[in-house]
Amino acid sequence: MLRVIKQVVYISALVFALYIAVKVEIYFSRYWPESIKVSYIHLSTADSILHQSDTTLTPVIYKGSVDFRTLNQDNRKDLFIMYILPAIVITRERLMDDFHHVEFIEERISRKKTIAKFDSTFLVGIKQKYETDSLSELKKRIYPHPVSLALTQAILESGWGTSNIFQNGNNLFGIMSFSSEDSRSVIQYTEGDDEQYLRTYNSIIESVEHYFLLISTVSSYKRFRHKRWEGRPSTQLLRYLSRYHDGSDQYAEMAQSIIASNNLEKYDNIFINPRYTVKYSLTSFLMKY
Repeated sequence: MLRVIKQVVYISALVFALYIAVKVEIYFSRYWPESIKVSYIHLSTADSILHQSDTTLTPVIYKGSVDFRTLNQDNRKDLFIMYILPAIVITRERLMDDFHHVEFIEERISRKKTIAKFDSTFLVGIKQKYETDSLSELKKRIYPHPVSLALTQAILESGWGTSNIFQNGNNLFGIMSFSSEDSRSVIQYTEGDDEQYLRTYNSIIESVEHYFLLISTVSSYKRFRHKRWEGRPSTQLLRYLSRYHDGSDQYAEMAQSIIASNNLEKYDNIFINPRYTVKYSLTSFLMKY
């Protein structure tokens, strides 16, 4: 009888070990994206904008807007940076997660491993989004540039949040529209000029996401993307963005002045507070599945 019990225990342990081994293989055979726990804050006044440090960020998305034109200049600058910083950092972190996802798939392919359906579906979608079939090119297009550069362009293009298209359409980066299918607003700089259109967005994070996608897909920024991939800092990358603003040589000079006078490069190494990030661990996977 004791021998039978031992055999049953042994077989049960073996079955359990095989079960765990299969589950472990399933866990490591696909990528597990990192999610960010975002809080939503409805703005009633400028005082509702959170002050963020230059090291760790609390991920928030603001609903509503503030009329930055009514604020004094010094206060406006600080509040505007705090207002748009979370959207830029959240977008950067999501892009980096996509980047790591592509790296994971690339590594599986190089080892001749099967690709999970979840990863295959992701790859098809992201190749279409970034308009390339090359994994090496895809990584270059996804890889984001420094936070300080995105901040600087938002400041320049929106006039520290005072432009009409930002106030009325959440367009931080002065992005034009060339399709009637876009959500957009008509502009006419001087009487007699042809009408032009600027994109409008439902939120500032939507504006930030489209800005990064635009720079990552438009052929005019190919050289910029190459230098970005090399890890160049914002002050060096600016020289490759002359096409962003009608080829003006003064654009880079103005942007460099903004970076320096506002010490924006201190935000390049900011990261989201780990308390607000979630990624499936092997333990949590085994407990749930």
